[in-house]
Amino acid sequence: MAWNFERSSERARARWDETASVTVGDVQRETDFQNISLVSPKRLVGAHLYADVTNFNGLLRSEALDEREAVRRLHIWQREASRVVGALEATKVHFQGPRLHAVVYRPVSDQSKAAVKSVLLSSALRHSLAAFNETVATDEEWTAAVAVDHGQVTVTKNGTAGDRELLFLGPAANHAAKLLQRSGIRISDAVAELLPESFDEYVSDAIDGHRVLMSVSATEELIEQYGWSWNYSQVHDRLTQAADRFPLTSVTVSKPSGKFKKDDLNLSNTKQVSATSVFADVDGFTALIDDAVASDPDLVDVVRSFHTLRSEGRYTAVDDFTALRVQYQGDRMQALCYLPTANSAKEAIAAVTMATALTSVANEVIPEIVPVGTAKPYAIGLSTGEVLVTKIGEHGNRDLVVIGASVATAAAIQERLEGGEIGMDARTRDLLPEWMQALFEWEPHRQAFVAVDLTYDELLAADTDAEENDTIAGAFESLTKEAGITSQPTPARPPMQPLKRPWASGR
Repeated sequence: MAWNFERSSERARARWDETASVTVGDVQRETDFQNISLVSPKRLVGAHLYADVTNFNGLLRSEALDEREAVRRLHIWQREASRVVGALEATKVHFQGPRLHAVVYRPVSDQSKAAVKSVLLSSALRHSLAAFNETVATDEEWTAAVAVDHGQVTVTKNGTAGDRELLFLGPAANHAAKLLQRSGIRISDAVAELLPESFDEYVSDAIDGHRVLMSVSATEELIEQYGWSWNYSQVHDRLTQAADRFPLTSVTVSKPSGKFKKDDLNLSNTKQVSATSVFADVDGFTALIDDAVASDPDLVDVVRSFHTLRSEGRYTAVDDFTALRVQYQGDRMQALCYLPTANSAKEAIAAVTMATALTSVANEVIPEIVPVGTAKPYAIGLSTGEVLVTKIGEHGNRDLVVIGASVATAAAIQERLEGGEIGMDARTRDLLPEWMQALFEWEPHRQAFVAVDLTYDELLAADTDAEENDTIAGAFESLTKEAGITSQPTPARPPMQPLKRPWASGR
């Protein structure tokens, strides 16, 4: 089953209608995130924290870090970081690869104390990674960066039924990630203003917010003073034990005999596949939220619009192209196009075709359904290579991760793109048939081969004068049938009137 405009529109409209009864409430003192649903989002006041290993992807791309060893080390780090978050009574959202997203919102009635907790958690995580470098990553040290912002967000759980994840809509969730630097701790003005004067000696001004520098002893003393628990030597001992408990042999890797299920994966059941990584990011999302919150603090229209886009993006990737949806990372979706029998050319063609369908969803389907101004284009990055797919971290709270240099490359390409652009590295482009390669041009400032506003119908109509086996129909028949797309391409629709796309001006 390939992508189809009419079917996509029907699905998207159904998802829009599904949220007609959305009612936003408040997070109460004991609220658990499991109580948040699609039609019952919650207002949440608190601090959003991102803790990243900023050189992780660079180590993978340079091959300084073996992929199996990367899985092992990331498993150990995620376990320990999750325990640190729990010890300070914060809430782990998830790991986005090496990047942790956590929320600090309790005590609900004392946001000054919540801000204190977020800063102390930041320092504890930074020092915990130093202990990790002493016990686990002794050859190639990992670099820690932490950033925190505070404010009100609307929390929803959207996507398709049975495959939903939390989404935090609001400036605090968006801007915290943008505060991240290569190393150290950054906090926003909002966090700094909530801190008591006793923290002044640890906070200094910076162009990008405020820096926090706190010694291990000061971190331990303040955490104990506020009634929480964290101790460097205990962390060091736990990590030493974990390094012995999880040797490299604990990462058992096998090639799949068919499509595998995410819930079956773990450290001892890690899959190695040849795949094309896909990162589809909603361009202009942060600015959209910043503008919308001024007129609608509950962001009801944005909740409904983004549910519609996220759901249809997932249907397109998983149902239409049999891709593995790895994770939602805020407004970004990570997916993987792979075949049980490795064939990089087929995987790359499937991924490019899927990317054009996602572009059609964002550029053509969604604007017909959601309120004006809430539809935004995708920026999509692609890269092909061998990857490891697994679920790791603290027992009962593990995250799906895909490890490989191509994953890092795809993410880096996406971050350099603008809305409406599909970009790929040279390896992926070289795997495509010539007629498809011709649709992408090298863009030096993007460091990628890029196509702008390339839709699914335009891909189907490309190069119709090619030899029979080199037409799009022939390519679909011979190269992508095994990818689960279709044995025959969907006929192109009659040409549509050009849409008004403000993001495409000047092109």
